[in-house]
Amino acid sequence: MLQMHKALITVLAAGLSFAATAAVTPPPKPSTSPEIVGDAVLALPKLAQSPELAAALKGVAEGPLAQRTAKLKRKVVDDLVFVEGGSFDMGDWGPYTGKADSRPVHTVQLTGFYISRYKTTYAEFDAYTDATKTPRTVMGEFDRQYRAPNVPAGAVWQRARDYCQWLGKLTGLPFDLPTEAQWEYAARSRGQHFVFPTDNGNIDHGRNVPGSGKHMALLSPLPDPDGELSDVRPYPVGLFPPSPLGLYDLSSNGEEWVLDWYSPDYYAHSPKIDPKGPKTGTQKVARSWPNGDDSGAYGITAFRRARDPLLRIKDWDDPSKLIPGAQSENGLRCVVNTTKPLPNR
Repeated sequence: MLQMHKALITVLAAGLSFAATAAVTPPPKPSTSPEIVGDAVLALPKLAQSPELAAALKGVAEGPLAQRTAKLKRKVVDDLVFVEGGSFDMGDWGPYTGKADSRPVHTVQLTGFYISRYKTTYAEFDAYTDATKTPRTVMGEFDRQYRAPNVPAGAVWQRARDYCQWLGKLTGLPFDLPTEAQWEYAARSRGQHFVFPTDNGNIDHGRNVPGSGKHMALLSPLPDPDGELSDVRPYPVGLFPPSPLGLYDLSSNGEEWVLDWYSPDYYAHSPKIDPKGPKTGTQKVARSWPNGDDSGAYGITAFRRARDPLLRIKDWDDPSKLIPGAQSENGLRCVVNTTKPLPNR
């Protein structure tokens, strides 16, 4: 019996070693499968968050505030994935985006950092606003319909950064929003030529991303006010396979704020080591992909968007005037800027 146990341990150890060293390389030519439409969507496998993730989010969302905050502190540290530093060619090497602001390709050297494996959810963001006695985000008449504890939280840029920096005070770790370079490097699994930040570098509708807008609606825990299976509703984080680096929802389920100010020509004169974007500006950079922006397309790792940090939009009646816009599509994930081992890991 003892020998059998030893043999089993040897096999398991070998398997763990293989899993830890096995690598996914970018496909030579990334592919996109057709969308799954009509009643075929109903035949797709039912998806749910892992029991561990669902329990962690429930613990952060429910109970006394002190308990929720303590559980949030544990969760955000447990969710961190270390990204070993290195050099990569940042920008659209294809080109794949068709946008001039993602070129020229330029070499960047990054120091190692940690990044959250999930987008921040309302369960987590609400624990922060309740603890700091600040208003909850996305509470407007239009936005409220897109709130659920387990879907990505929306916020204006400053509130997104405030959340990350508050986590720093809570944990004693240097939390912040990722820089644009950090986000792209992580999305490309340490700067490899992954066009799509999925588990295999391809878009396989219904397997590693939603099958269609209708599939998003079926996955969402939010009620459908029109009964039309609207395709703009967010769905729970962590339903689809992670990237080779272990990060979820990089290619869909809402945009993500990064630290940098936006400049269309920044890549032409970006610093080589740990760039942080222009010193000033009027717009911030957002990465990933909003659900309502062409449901058949998914985020290209080099694609950049310029967003008003307050998410204001032009007034239909007076285009010269900016008015508050929807916040539910602009979310976040945080980084920790250290290479040191984390406590209690």
